[in-house]
Amino acid sequence: MLNETTTDSGMRIWHARPDDTDTPRPVVLLLHERYGPVEHTFNVLERFAKSGFIAAMPDLFYRYKGDRGEVERAEARVEVTDTETITDIDATLAYLRSLPYVDGTQVGVSGFCLSGRTPIVYAAARPDDVSAISVTHGGIYPRDYNGDTPGQAPVGGLIPQIACPVLGMFGENDRLVPMENIRRFRSELERTGANYWVRVFADTPHGWMNTTNSAIFREAQSETAWETLAEFYSGVFAGAWDKGNRTWRFEPDAALNHDFSC
Repeated sequence: MLNETTTDSGMRIWHARPDDTDTPRPVVLLLHERYGPVEHTFNVLERFAKSGFIAAMPDLFYRYKGDRGEVERAEARVEVTDTETITDIDATLAYLRSLPYVDGTQVGVSGFCLSGRTPIVYAAARPDDVSAISVTHGGIYPRDYNGDTPGQAPVGGLIPQIACPVLGMFGENDRLVPMENIRRFRSELERTGANYWVRVFADTPHGWMNTTNSAIFREAQSETAWETLAEFYSGVFAGAWDKGNRTWRFEPDAALNHDFSC
């Protein structure tokens, strides 16, 4: 069951929980894709809840005054500055921490596509508030490294500031995420000493977890990705990814012979 609230700023927040008990549960904060909150993102939200987490999603496009239908159809694009994003996630977590069934000390931040870089941004800005982040088919586009968007810092300068474990999942056939960027991402995480788990899914296009788009959805890879997300966040919240133990997991399940060496 989805719950909805609206903050004083006008931002809507949806959240779902795995059961009706008031036993505090860890949070996984979902950041929506370029389409805003749509059927697919609500499906993702509910899937996170079924995995045992309090799953929450803010509408990061609430400041946009144009036609949201155009945004949902990818006919218009909304860009949010890093300052706005940090402010909005701060407000979302403040609300969630007011709920009796939320363990506000255990917080994961998950981004997909356009929002893939956002967990990196927030983890760099609020290292004490984030337990783990996941980046799925996004976050390390050329534009993310180049800093092409006003108000958005290049991710290359943010990655060294990450202190929490990182999960990165990418499709081999994703035209938006070059293989060399995956290699660079892994190398930067190792240089900074962050614990990470990076997976490449063979023969997989951009957005392969989107059940509402039959052209790109890949059921087998999607289920594996969901198992990976659940294992990663559950492990972090249970203490399995302790900072004192270096954990570097790299699984380049690629059909072609790419050079992933650091």
